[in-house]
Amino acid sequence: MTRDAEKLRGLREERLRRTVELCARAHPFYRRRFADAGLSAGDIRTLDDLEKLPLTRKADYMAAPGDFMLDPAAAPGLPFEERALWNVAYTTGTTNGQPSPFYNTTHDQYHIMLQARVCSEVEGVRRGDVFANLYPLAPVPLGAFLCCVRTAEIMGLPIVSTLTGNPHPDYPVRRNLDEAVEVAASARATIIWGVPSFVRRLLLRARERGVRLPGARMVVAAGEGVSRSLREEYMDHLRHFGAEDPQVRSRYSATEMQGGLVQCCNEASPHNVVPELYLLEVVDPETGKRVAEGEEGWIALTHLHRRGTVFLRYLIGDLIALRTEPCPHCGRLGERIVQAPRRTGELVKVRGTLINPGIVFDLLSADRAIREYQLLVRKEKPGDADSMDELVVRLEAPETERGRLAAEVPAAIQGAVMVRPRVEFAGPGELHDPMKNVKARRFVDERQGR
Repeated sequence: MTRDAEKLRGLREERLRRTVELCARAHPFYRRRFADAGLSAGDIRTLDDLEKLPLTRKADYMAAPGDFMLDPAAAPGLPFEERALWNVAYTTGTTNGQPSPFYNTTHDQYHIMLQARVCSEVEGVRRGDVFANLYPLAPVPLGAFLCCVRTAEIMGLPIVSTLTGNPHPDYPVRRNLDEAVEVAASARATIIWGVPSFVRRLLLRARERGVRLPGARMVVAAGEGVSRSLREEYMDHLRHFGAEDPQVRSRYSATEMQGGLVQCCNEASPHNVVPELYLLEVVDPETGKRVAEGEEGWIALTHLHRRGTVFLRYLIGDLIALRTEPCPHCGRLGERIVQAPRRTGELVKVRGTLINPGIVFDLLSADRAIREYQLLVRKEKPGDADSMDELVVRLEAPETERGRLAAEVPAAIQGAVMVRPRVEFAGPGELHDPMKNVKARRFVDERQGR
């Protein structure tokens, strides 16, 4: 272990011990969890000792979000910044349809801003940049929207928010797609930041209308995966608007991180550039044990330096593979993604064949004529549980391309996943209306009992 790695591990373990001590004393959920497991704060002294703790699941958090916030009354002596509530962000991924609150104290907010500065500097943001925040104006403050705004704040750079989202007659504060294009263009935005599918839609719309985005040089995308073909498409759009050296940064992010893993260059894998703030493990969800470095497992997050909502060994909900050696491009320490994340439960059986929808998504996203897509599994005879499974690909595409796609897509997908789908076409906004939903619903399983 290098001297820098030893120093980082020492800082992480020092912060872990402080966090665990606070959780055992002043955190409603973990106070119970420690008691049930027969553990005390003194049992968790090192990063390796974390394996003694049971994993925390999203269902635990969603059931009682308030129980995951440190209770200042149970931890007298905390500085004012560690006790004062600064803001509340909300998660988008829920099982009951309701977003879950994520509480930040002043202490948390300051470190989130410091994290935003490090992430942005690593990504290559520079003086003279202007951010276009494409995240929608949701009914609650979402972590992604807040992240974009506070990055501009800590970097001292201008930002415009396009404020798209589901129109509401009582609150006429949101813009449509064409208005969002005008906002980004008039601000001469250099960095286009948002959910990957909506970034693509805005850039396509700007080109269709002949609107210039002078100075646009970088896309920062987070909230969905970015395939190789989509990355190349972004770069093509940026070159069209005049970028000589187009840059694309794809973040692996979550509200629970209040930031995310970032790329230091186009070729880099996303990595944790603030390892002093949180630890990422890859674990077996049944045993809670870590898998071998570089092998796939469930990703678990442990906060090392938070005072509001705090998680220890929290399962984010993705399968991933990580390594801890320094980034080969920038040399920074911190967990680095070596296998693209995918949602747990992503593999699905159709007609006795196990398929990975992600393979189909990559194939469809590579065709520039396909504006939106959705993969659907249902029974050939609705209501008949014994009828055959049917795989359907729904596409939004121009009328002029539909004949070609109807002929080519079924064979291409069959070649990729060994199941031949039926193709259906949908009108604009039927599969995904970015004015109403942040993320596209790419996969739907309509079979009985699913």
